[in-house]
Amino acid sequence: MIDFSYCTGLRAGELVRATLGSIEVDAHGDHWLHVVGKGSKSGKVVLPGMARGVLDRQLAQRGFPVTPAKWDPATPLLGSLDGEAGITSKRLWAIVKRFFATAAGVLAEANPALAEKLRRATPHWTRHTHATHALQRGAELTTVRDNLRHASLSTTSMYLHSDDVRRAKQIGGAFEAPAA
Repeated sequence: MIDFSYCTGLRAGELVRATLGSIEVDAHGDHWLHVVGKGSKSGKVVLPGMARGVLDRQLAQRGFPVTPAKWDPATPLLGSLDGEAGITSKRLWAIVKRFFATAAGVLAEANPALAEKLRRATPHWTRHTHATHALQRGAELTTVRDNLRHASLSTTSMYLHSDDVRRAKQIGGAFEAPAA
């Protein structure tokens, strides 16, 4: 569930409302998830291989077919393991918070700063992490903006903060003062 959220960048509400019928494969073989997002705006996000693998495993755990031709379009992407119903935003929040709290406990001694970040993490944090990692791995700013469905490029550009460190090192290294 967290992997799916991380690699798609979906908002929590979009994630819990999505159904198998929302998935489309285009003429190029790319997988898309159609969502209704903030402000009731329709959009679509890419379903990369990692998301499809997570979905297949989750469907199998729930006893549903993983073959798209056999899907019931009304089946929620995320559901409880003990039934067909989807999960609520409140339940998703609780699951994610519990996961991050557990991870924080494991990391507390070795990396207290990261553990503290994890204790404060929310489901929306995976969306921020999705954007930051996509940009760090070479995705264009406009591509990330479109996948997150931001109205403005300036909203998406806030995820470039971590690039400042890399930029300073690279430019600093390229124009280092000669040794005296």
